[in-house]
Amino acid sequence: MVPHRTGRRLAELLPRGRYVEIPEAGTLVPMDNPAALAQELRRFIKEDA
Repeated sequence: MVPHRTGRRLAELLPRGRYVEIPEAGTLVPMDNPAALAQELRRFIKEDA
């Protein structure tokens, strides 16, 4: 977990980096919004396939 600004900057610097905010989720994203997290993970994996 990092501040929004830091997360965006890291995404710019990392190869294939992307900044994503999961709605209605706090520090426990897998518990707070598992469906949205799974959707973003699938999207990320498919891009590399």
